[in-house]
Amino acid sequence: MIKPMCNLCGKELNEFGGILLSPPDKQNKVNKYHICINCYKELERRLKY
Repeated sequence: MIKPMCNLCGKELNEFGGILLSPPDKQNKVNKYHICINCYKELERRLKY
C-alpha cells in the first residue's frame, strides 16, 4: 500500500485525507496535492472567512 505525504505539512497520510487539484495550465495539465485531515480542516476553516 502506498502512503502519500501531505503536501502542506509533509507528514505521511495514515488515513484518507483530501486531494486538491490546481486549475489547468495552457496544456490542460493539473497538479494534484494530497492533504491530511488536519491540514484539510485548517484549509476549510480559512476558506470560510
